[in-house]
Amino acid sequence: MIPVALRLHGRAGRQPLSAITSRRRFSSLLKYALVDIDGVLVLGSQEVPGSVNALSKLREGVLGCRLVTNQSQESRASLVERLRDVGFDVGQRDVFSALTAARQLVDRLQLRPLCLLADKAHEEFSGVPMHEPNSVLIGTAPEHLHYEQLTQAARVLLQDDGNRLVAVNKGRYFKRDDGLALMAGPFVAALEFATSRQATVIGKPCEEFFHSAVADAAGSDPAGQLPLHNCVMIGDDALDDVQGAMDAGMKAILVRSGKYRPGDENLCRTPPLAVVDNLAHALDFLQQSGLLMRN
Repeated sequence: MIPVALRLHGRAGRQPLSAITSRRRFSSLLKYALVDIDGVLVLGSQEVPGSVNALSKLREGVLGCRLVTNQSQESRASLVERLRDVGFDVGQRDVFSALTAARQLVDRLQLRPLCLLADKAHEEFSGVPMHEPNSVLIGTAPEHLHYEQLTQAARVLLQDDGNRLVAVNKGRYFKRDDGLALMAGPFVAALEFATSRQATVIGKPCEEFFHSAVADAAGSDPAGQLPLHNCVMIGDDALDDVQGAMDAGMKAILVRSGKYRPGDENLCRTPPLAVVDNLAHALDFLQQSGLLMRN
């Protein structure tokens, strides 16, 4: 169970932060921040109320900030355009996505993937050879994840023991305008079961993804010493965002503004810094707790 003291800004009322933070000791200030996009900054095509201003102030309070996402239905360019449309002052450099990390892996291993990706995501893989595929790359792709495509993917994997299954993410579900919708995870699991292969998962909660995103925010080498204890992850998924970040050595805050469902905080093996309603309240907590490097 998450201690009651950590259930900040809850629907039953708002507790004084001074009373809450006095029960916890923090050994270092936060210099870097990772912020999930869908469910924290936006819900579909709408801003989560207060998040434009909160993100701006959060970025002023840290040395580096990256917007991170397992989103595999659109390229970074398309994602940035969607954020700008609702008022966020961001560029492609500010976004670290699972698709970005997947492209890096494909290039490094010289893969020729059969891509089960949304049409808008394909531009991230421009120039990648895809003839005679030696791998399957799968993401959230509602228009492509059907029986015949999955059968074709299984055939590629079963053709040679060395052919790899790469998952841009293995998420369960996300929240869109019309409600919760499946992510790639259930379809990745189907291919794993059918082919007895273990997928290489690129996005959250993969430790390497978090480390690469922190390195990008800090301008350092992912293989070097990373300031993980000085970094916070703010997300709406208790497992992929919050527990994943804590497993990677970071601090984390869970928000209730996206896919969160009542009791999700109890899925965490260790308590996050706080459980709050949205990014604006997360910023309140960090500022009033004196945790930001620049308050």
